[in-house]
Amino acid sequence: MMRHLRILSLVFLVCTLAACGFQLRGAYNLPEHLSPLYLDKDSMSLLLYKELRSTIRASGAELAEDEATAASVLTISREQKTRDVISVDSLGRAREYRLIYRFTFTLQASGDAVIDKSNIQLTRNLLFNPEAVLGVAEETENIYRDMVRDGTGLVLLRLQALE
Repeated sequence: MMRHLRILSLVFLVCTLAACGFQLRGAYNLPEHLSPLYLDKDSMSLLLYKELRSTIRASGAELAEDEATAASVLTISREQKTRDVISVDSLGRAREYRLIYRFTFTLQASGDAVIDKSNIQLTRNLLFNPEAVLGVAEETENIYRDMVRDGTGLVLLRLQALE
C-alpha cells in the first residue's frame, strides 16, 4: 500500500511540475524576430563572446556570420572588471575586496533602430589571504569567469523578454 502511495505521489508531483510551465534554468527562448542574430565580436572580450555564442546556440536561435545578413546586432560597450577594498586589517592591508563586472549591451535591428540598451553590473565579495596570494589571484579569475557567465544569462533573459 505504501509503495502505491509513493508512486502516486511521484506521478502527481511530475504532473504538477509539467503543468506549471517549469523549465530548467538556462533554457532561453529568444524571440524569432531577433534571428539571425549577429554578435559584434570586436566590441567584447573573447570570454564574453564565447559565452554568448554558446548560450545563444543552445537556445536554438540562429547566429549570423556577418552583419549584412542579420536581423539584429548585439554590441557590448564599456566592459570593465574592477575591484574595491571593503575592509582592512589592523596594519591597513586589504582583507576583503568587492569585485565588480559591468558592461552595456545594445541590441539593434537591421534598420539601425535600437531595440534595447541596458547596463549589466554584477558584484561579488572576495576574502584576501596574504599567505596564499597565487590562490587568491586564481580565485579572482574564477569569480570573474562566473560573473561573465551570469552576465550572459542576464542579457539573454532581457532578450527573451522582448517578445
